[in-house]
Amino acid sequence: MYKENKIVRIALSGGIVGALCTSPRRAIDAAVRRHNAEGWNCRQVLPHSTSNLGVVILQLICLVCTLGLWTFGAGYLLLFERPLPAPGQPVHPAQLVR
Repeated sequence: MYKENKIVRIALSGGIVGALCTSPRRAIDAAVRRHNAEGWNCRQVLPHSTSNLGVVILQLICLVCTLGLWTFGAGYLLLFERPLPAPGQPVHPAQLVR
């Protein structure tokens, strides 16, 4: 059986707004539910952090300019997969959802 893969990035907010209003569990749950409805299965959830010095400096500048209220933060990477029929096999209607 052939499989199709997709990677989805969940971005979270940082700063005071992110600490008070962002729920990582709720964001992941919503993304998984949405993709499950399209026929995708979540295979793996990985934390996504930035190790690029330029992005870290930009995050700090954004945090300073907003007086600590908001900055774009790290998030999660979700790996999804779904089965595909082999060439020449009939396609089930549920697999046509995109």
